[in-house]
Amino acid sequence: MRLLFWRSASLQRLRERFTMTHMTTTPAAQRPNQQRRRLMLNSLAALPACALLPNANAQASPIQNALNQRLKVQGVGYQAFELDVDKGLALASAGQAPPADQPGLFELGSITKTFTALVLAEASLRGELRLDDPLEPVLDLQLRDKSGQALRWIDLATHRSGLPRLPANLLPQRGDDPYAGYGWADMQIFLRSWQPTRAREERYEYSNLGYGLLGQALSLRSGKSFEALLAERVLRPLKLDGMVLAPPPGALLAQGHDAAGKPVAPWRFQPAMAGAGALLGSARDLAAYARAALGQTPGKPLADAFALCLRRHAEGAAPINPIGLAWSLAPLNGRTVFNHDGGTGGFSSSLWLDPQRGRAAGVLANAMVPVSDLALHLLDPSVPPKDFASTQQAALTLPPEQLAPLAGLYALNSNFKLRITARGERLFAQASGQGEFELFAKAPRQFFARVTPLEIVFDGEAGSAAPALTLKQGGGAMRFSREP
Repeated sequence: MRLLFWRSASLQRLRERFTMTHMTTTPAAQRPNQQRRRLMLNSLAALPACALLPNANAQASPIQNALNQRLKVQGVGYQAFELDVDKGLALASAGQAPPADQPGLFELGSITKTFTALVLAEASLRGELRLDDPLEPVLDLQLRDKSGQALRWIDLATHRSGLPRLPANLLPQRGDDPYAGYGWADMQIFLRSWQPTRAREERYEYSNLGYGLLGQALSLRSGKSFEALLAERVLRPLKLDGMVLAPPPGALLAQGHDAAGKPVAPWRFQPAMAGAGALLGSARDLAAYARAALGQTPGKPLADAFALCLRRHAEGAAPINPIGLAWSLAPLNGRTVFNHDGGTGGFSSSLWLDPQRGRAAGVLANAMVPVSDLALHLLDPSVPPKDFASTQQAALTLPPEQLAPLAGLYALNSNFKLRITARGERLFAQASGQGEFELFAKAPRQFFARVTPLEIVFDGEAGSAAPALTLKQGGGAMRFSREP
């Protein structure tokens, strides 16, 4: 559910390493920095021990080897799948996770959005609504952009409504379970007081609020709960009996962990935000979903709805990453691949589709660690997984008087900010809409993260307040200025 640096970095690697269908004539060094930043800031998810079998690397399958190798540097537990139209399905699990061939539930986070979009697409194909219909009649409240135009279903589904990432009145009862107390009444209060700052379709802005509202609106239009509607229109037709919006009593739920591997409580969702990230399932369930999306399921259920979701509908976070209904599109070796990631407080997930080759891959982790690069590698082994050597380097211990002046709020722009917090001899960072992670010193003003390869360099002299910082990752750099 969160915007993570590492998530978009995998798409950065795609752009820099391979031929990009939309940018084949411009050298990488000449491309605008703004495009690089947009790509780095591309959307949601989260994660990281484990006992390996003797000689595991010599005996295991490639997918098992990939999970075992990642567990050596970070993680608590993983499930993964590879799907190939010719070779069939391969499943694997590693570490402290339920076996991939047995029932078990991981929080899928924002991958839920692709299911919500599928409900929307199916309703559109049934003639129950049109994608460019206004939402106001269904919601029974005014919902307009800055120019006074009514927001539409398509605006929510493509993250181009102008709604913020999260509602301003999301005040969680517990910081580690942010959506548990947020219902439709709370959302209505926010929407009635919301002051739009841009026109619909003006730009892409990832919004969990928008997809929560999309699920709620679909529920109101149908007269059914979103849970019932999702089951009727998607889960049952695709025979995804293992997927649920809330774990039933006695369900085997994987234990979630934060980036440091410490257990955390599960996230709970009220129906108003369920469409944004409430779904739970396993790698086997996700593989069955991917098989249907690729049209490989007998009878091809919901094939037209999947096709509508995977079609380009609008510009996304960068020119080479347009958006379908929820899905992000990316060029890879002359073909188009599709991706959505997810993350909650204790889980991360990544799903990739390659329709032209009839392949799909997905990785689930029950901790706040990067998985998108690993899933992309499973989809196409020519794309290497991240090198986490930089996260394993030795760290310095700095005195509190050197760390305290670094604390503050730093802004890249009005929508994306980085909060730096000092606690004694430790320093932490938290980006807009994301979880907090620790920074480690390699010099008095130079820090690195262990949860994902990135570096933060503060301006100024040691012991003084930093007027700005530079965040470096994936070959790119972003400048953040301290706010007063």
